[in-house]
Amino acid sequence: VNDETAEVIDVIVDSPAAQVGIGPGMKLVAVNGHKFSSSVLRDALKAAKNTSVSIEILATNDEYYRTYKIDYHGGERYPVLQRDASKPDLLTNIISPMAGVVAK
Repeated sequence: VNDETAEVIDVIVDSPAAQVGIGPGMKLVAVNGHKFSSSVLRDALKAAKNTSVSIEILATNDEYYRTYKIDYHGGERYPVLQRDASKPDLLTNIISPMAGVVAK
């Protein structure tokens, strides 16, 4: 979600949001009855964790408004990079200083 415009940029296939019909191009208006902001969404994710309460999202798509109930209770999730030992380590080469370059 773009923080400034509240527009959904992308949705992961088979994610809870995609399963209820939220998709790219929609704009989020409210979360659980509160005006949308990233912090309001994070608070809703935290509040729903380990409960049976759904997260309610009010979204607009062109001129239509609809409330979506998302049955998600896993809290916030963030991607984590993990090294695959079976493949070449390209990241270390990218971030290491260039050999032979002398700082002035």
